[in-house]
Amino acid sequence: MEQVPSLLDDLSSPVTNGPKTDCGLTKIKQQMGSDEAQALDRAVEMIRDDAGSGRSKVYSAQWLTGVLRKHGYDISSSTVSRHVAKRCRCE
Repeated sequence: MEQVPSLLDDLSSPVTNGPKTDCGLTKIKQQMGSDEAQALDRAVEMIRDDAGSGRSKVYSAQWLTGVLRKHGYDISSSTVSRHVAKRCRCE
């Protein structure tokens, strides 16, 4: 029988190289057709490349979240923000 680590073991030994899984934005992209998926990739890059900050930002995670929701995709702005910043579970 496999021994399950204790809470103390898990808290003292963080897993840094766990298996990568798809984040919510990547799962949405996988549901899209080729053209839409490419447009989504371009939108993410536009957000990353936008040099503005705060309200001067033209492209933002909030903007992309709104566009995706408008077209029926259920996603949060925090999920989009993490993906754009490359801090999501698929990066």
